[in-house]
Amino acid sequence: MLRFSRGLDRIVRQDPPPRLGNPTRHLLVAAVQKGRVEEAAQWVDYLLLELANVRSIFGVWDWHMAAYYLNRAGSEAWARLVRESMAPRIGTTAGLTDALPAEVTAEGRDARLSLPGVPRVFHLAERGQQYHLTLGHPAAQEVRWTEWRASVETAIRAGDSPAVGHLLDAHLAEARLIHDVLCDWAWALLTVIARMWGEPVLGDVLRVTEEPWVTVRYEKIRELSVADALRLTVEGMRGHFSGPGRRGEISVVEEADRYVLSFDACGTGGRMRRGDPVVGSGSRLAAPYNFLNVAGAYDWTWNRKGVCAYCAHCAVVNQILPIEKLGRPMRMTLYPENPGDPCRWIIYKNPDGFPDDAFTQVGRKKPVPSPPASPNHRRS
Repeated sequence: MLRFSRGLDRIVRQDPPPRLGNPTRHLLVAAVQKGRVEEAAQWVDYLLLELANVRSIFGVWDWHMAAYYLNRAGSEAWARLVRESMAPRIGTTAGLTDALPAEVTAEGRDARLSLPGVPRVFHLAERGQQYHLTLGHPAAQEVRWTEWRASVETAIRAGDSPAVGHLLDAHLAEARLIHDVLCDWAWALLTVIARMWGEPVLGDVLRVTEEPWVTVRYEKIRELSVADALRLTVEGMRGHFSGPGRRGEISVVEEADRYVLSFDACGTGGRMRRGDPVVGSGSRLAAPYNFLNVAGAYDWTWNRKGVCAYCAHCAVVNQILPIEKLGRPMRMTLYPENPGDPCRWIIYKNPDGFPDDAFTQVGRKKPVPSPPASPNHRRS
C-alpha cells in the first residue's frame, strides 16, 4: 500500500515487512486487472520514482569517482578514462555477443558512445555534480519517456492488461540497461583508480565519493522510525532490479529483534559477480570486464581479503559512516564469499541492538552505554 510518510516526507510503500520485497510491478498489474485505474496510475509513478532514485545515486557517485580520478590525472584525461572504464564493456552489458569497444566522442566532461549495429548512441552528460546516462540524445529520451507515460496510462484506463505489460517490459528493459551501465561503471572506476594508485587508496576514495550522496539520502536517518528505515532500504534494492529474473524481488524476514533482508542476487554487486541472467553477460571478474577484487584486508572490506571492490562500498555506507555519524551501523552486512550465495543485510528493531561484530568487522568498537543517572543524584 502507498501512504504518505511524515519521516520521508513523501509517499512510500508501507506493506507488512514480509511483503515489502514483492516487486512493485506486481502491485501495478494487479491494480490494472482489478480495474483500479487511479491506484494503477499511482503505482506507475511510484515505480518510476524507485528507478529514478537509484539512477540518481549512481549518477552522483560515478561523478565523484570520475572527479577523483581527474583531479589526480588531469582534466585532459577524461576521454582516456571513458575509453578505459566504460567503452570496452558497454556492449556486453547491453547483451551483445562478442561486442567491440564503443567508439567514444568526448566534449568537455560529456561523452557519446556508439556501438556497431546499435541505432541509439549512449549519451553521458554532466549536469552539476552528477552524470546522466541516456539512450539517444537526452531531450529525445525525455520525449520518449513522457510519451511512454501517457501510453501506459491510456492502456490502464482501457483496462488493457496485455498492453500495459508490453509497455512495462519495454520501459523496464531500457531503465535496467541504464542502471547496469552506471553500476558497472562504478566498479570499473574503482578498478581503474586502484590499478593506477594502488588498492589501499580505495579506503579514501570510498569515503570521499560516497559521503556526499549518503549524507543527502540519509540526512534524517537519526529521526527516522525503524519502519521507515526498513521501507527506504527495501525500496532502494527493488530499484536496483534485485532478485531472480531482475524483477526487484527481495526476501524480508521479520524476527523478534531484527529484519533480515536477503538478495539472491542483489542487482548490483551480486549481479556483477555472478553475471546477468537476463542479457546473458558473464561475471565482471572475467573478460571483457576484469574488475578488481581487493587483495588485502581493510576496515572497508570488513577486514576480509578478496572482497569485490564494488561490494566494499557497503561496509562504508552501511556501517563505517553511520557509526561515525550516529554511533551505530545503519545496517549490518553479511557479505557472501561465494558469489552464488545470497547477500544479507540485517536491520535491528532497536537501533542500539547491533552486536559487537557489526562494529569490530569494520575496525570500530561499540560504544559503552552511559549508566543511568543515580536516583540520589541532586542538581547543584
